[in-house]
Amino acid sequence: MKRIALITDISGLGNCSANANISILSAMGMECCFIPTAVLSAQTGFRNYSMIDCSDSLDSFFVSFKRINPSFDAIYSGFLANAAQADFAGRFISEFKNENTVVFADPIMGDNGNSHSFYSERLKFAISEIVSMSTVITPNLTELCLLTDTDYHTVDNLEDEKKFSVIDDLCCRLLNDTTKAIVVTGILDHDGNIVNLTAKKGVYQCVSSKRFGTSYSGTGDIFTSVLCGSMLRGESVFDAAKKASDFVCGVLEESFSAIDDRNYGIPFQKYLPKLFA
Repeated sequence: MKRIALITDISGLGNCSANANISILSAMGMECCFIPTAVLSAQTGFRNYSMIDCSDSLDSFFVSFKRINPSFDAIYSGFLANAAQADFAGRFISEFKNENTVVFADPIMGDNGNSHSFYSERLKFAISEIVSMSTVITPNLTELCLLTDTDYHTVDNLEDEKKFSVIDDLCCRLLNDTTKAIVVTGILDHDGNIVNLTAKKGVYQCVSSKRFGTSYSGTGDIFTSVLCGSMLRGESVFDAAKKASDFVCGVLEESFSAIDDRNYGIPFQKYLPKLFA
């Protein structure tokens, strides 16, 4: 059984973050080791929520894991609320990554051209360090632009063919001997479809899917979880990205008309049998 360390948050309400990661990766036959960066009563899209910042507990988690010395087939870095948490994630990766460990990083910093409220230049620097140690990263277009110091609106306003070419060029700036692939998620094309662009050195592929309604909390977490699980099963990053896109699109196609609050996310749970090993 593949073992994956999940460094991210968890919410009491909302089909997102570790709720999605653990459910999907477990269904795909993976053992999930959860390291919480924050515990929330509800995901932050809800008007009212409370949050416990777990920053002060992360050092004790690190010491405990180091004493046990487990091996990990993969490490996933997700929601990091501040630079200290990002430093911890980098230290965890450095300590527990071996030559066979696949490191996935979702560099959560912003969306739709805007940075999140917790964003800072110090956080970006620390996340950039994580990106340089990762095998696969899954930014949205906003995060890709932040990582490459590029103006989001300049890229987003381009015609589709040119836009995708420029996005590939931006990805190539981040690809190196360690970072083998980048999946840029949730790009809107001029027909209103959702495009996920997967880039490796010298080649990129786009997977387009129909957009249903508005955006929904947690779809990025669901996408990344299916991507991770598929790659750990031995699929290529291109095939894994298509499977992840098809899964999210399939859930939305069958259920979006019944969703009355986007903050709860999408009801992926009843579709988990499609992912069983």
